[in-house]
Order: sequence, then C-alpha cells, then structure tokens
Amino acid sequence: MHFWQQACGYAFKAGLSRIRNRVIARVFRELGLMEEWGSGYRRVTDSCTRAGYPVPEWQEVGPSLRVTIFPHPEAREQLIDVPVNVPVNERQAWFIEQLRNGRNCKSSELAAQWQISGKTAKRDIADLKKKGLITFIGAPKTGKYVLAE
Repeated sequence: MHFWQQACGYAFKAGLSRIRNRVIARVFRELGLMEEWGSGYRRVTDSCTRAGYPVPEWQEVGPSLRVTIFPHPEAREQLIDVPVNVPVNERQAWFIEQLRNGRNCKSSELAAQWQISGKTAKRDIADLKKKGLITFIGAPKTGKYVLAE
C-alpha cells in the first residue's frame, strides 16, 4: 500500500469527508438523509460494535468506497457451507465448522462438545466421510480430518 493510500484511509477514518458523487450527496442533504459530513464511518463502526458485530472493513478503491459488513458472530456459527442435498445433523455441522475454522478436531472433542458417547461421535464422523464431506489425511495417530475438496 502506498503512503498516500494510507494517509487517505486515516483521513477518512478521522472524519475528513471527500464527496464521491456530488449529485447523490446534494439529494441526500436536501432530503434530510445526511446528518453531518464526516460522521458515517464513526457512526457505522460504533453501531456495529454496540450490536456485537465485527468492525466493518473499509476500502477506498479509486473513486469508490467498498464496505464489507461481516455477519454477527452468533449468526456466523450457523453459516455452514454444506451442499443442500447432503443432510447433516447439528453435531456434524459443528464438526465441519471447526475444520473450516482451521481447528484440528477429533472425535473426542465432538463427543465432549455434545456430551455424546465416543461411538456416536465416531459414527457421525464416519457418516461425513461416507458423504464425501471430509477426509482423513496422515497417519492414524497423528493425522487429521480436513474438508473434502
């Protein structure tokens, strides 16, 4: 990132406004939809923080502004990228999410998390392998489960 891009980013976050579309800015101002210049970043960031959302990612891309708003952590836990035609139970969905987040999860952790027997945990994992959603790589004692490609 160039020095001037960093400087613009800091100025933006400090509340120094730069009108990107004068027509839209004027219309919003006349309609009373704009409260004050330079307050958007702070207000959006504060609102997200108060509601428990991660702070959005802000990027100036040429004359445009790109804002990425991330899902609430509680909702994110429910986002599982499993094909709709492959049914999985809640425990299996949790196991897949652990792998997606980079954790080296084993059947013993699945059993402890859901307070189920080791046999049930192994059966859940075997079912995920059978459905082609996960694979095991490495030696039996030192290997790990990974998401199937």
